[in-house]
Amino acid sequence: MSERNTMRSWAHKKGWVIPILLCVSLTANILALILPFLEIDEVFHAKVIYSLPHSVHLMWEHKLYIISFLILGFSIIFPFVKISALFAAWFLPWKSTTRATFLHWIELLGKWSFMDIFVVILLLALTNKQTMITSKIHIGVYFFVGAITLSMITSQIILGIARKIVAEEEGEHTYCPKRHWMLFEQLYIGWTVPLLVIVSAAALIDSIHATFLRISQFLLISRSYSIYDTIELLQANKHWVLFIIVVGSMVFIPLIRLALLFVIWIIPMKVKRHIQGKMILEAMSRWSMLDVFGIALFLVASEGKDLVKTEIQPGLYTVVIAIGLSYLLGFVAVTLHSVMIKFATSHQDEVL
Repeated sequence: MSERNTMRSWAHKKGWVIPILLCVSLTANILALILPFLEIDEVFHAKVIYSLPHSVHLMWEHKLYIISFLILGFSIIFPFVKISALFAAWFLPWKSTTRATFLHWIELLGKWSFMDIFVVILLLALTNKQTMITSKIHIGVYFFVGAITLSMITSQIILGIARKIVAEEEGEHTYCPKRHWMLFEQLYIGWTVPLLVIVSAAALIDSIHATFLRISQFLLISRSYSIYDTIELLQANKHWVLFIIVVGSMVFIPLIRLALLFVIWIIPMKVKRHIQGKMILEAMSRWSMLDVFGIALFLVASEGKDLVKTEIQPGLYTVVIAIGLSYLLGFVAVTLHSVMIKFATSHQDEVL
């Protein structure tokens, strides 16, 4: 039976590192709220420099109501709720299994705080080299990115420790030494995962080059945009932090995740290796943000016409398909993987 304990006492002398990381993240979050975040300069309007809270007001003024609510929720309120929850998980006595489950759900929501950053990236793209409206990011953006990134890293570390505590309390499992070939297990439907990996990879690559929006506003230069165009724009304007976010979270990490899943599925492995692979894939999924970008894109396309009028291009549906395939693949792979691990563990316990 799980006992209530604190992670701080479990970590002993090394336990001071986590609170320091959380305090740094909290400080960066506060600075991100105070410092200049985004500048909008429209013809016939005064140039305005917004902080993060004021950017919510900006979106509201331009009738971007859903965007303003989501930015308020995920970019202003949730980061502080998350840090408070992580402090509570670290210092307060919890039942270990309850704590691990709680941290898992907190971790699932973490990446959605980046939605505000993707909205900013889209605004930078839409207003790039326009004469009637321009936008510029300020230092608050970098503090916000640093705060959210550090918070996500720290929460992953805490979740890993929480799961280790659960494993210690439950005792070491003895797994069947047999190598499991996922391709041919689970009633011979395991082949669907490699197929979905290939289709998902093709859809992801296609979504990177697919044009999703085109400017269609009087006095603005009409341009079309894709993820690749956005990457080139960020590189040309030397927005290196935003460049790394887009390339890393929407191209590099998702492709590496698909490649790793493919390898795990076609190469026979022992159960312990499968569990390790599953944990790595889960961690990588937290940093795969095409879905976060997709929501930001949908909101800008549907609500952003008061700021910059755009027309939806067929590439938007390609992005939606890539996101849908990613979720379908994740559901199928996690389900089959979990069933295999559970069966192998229970079968070995019966043998013993």
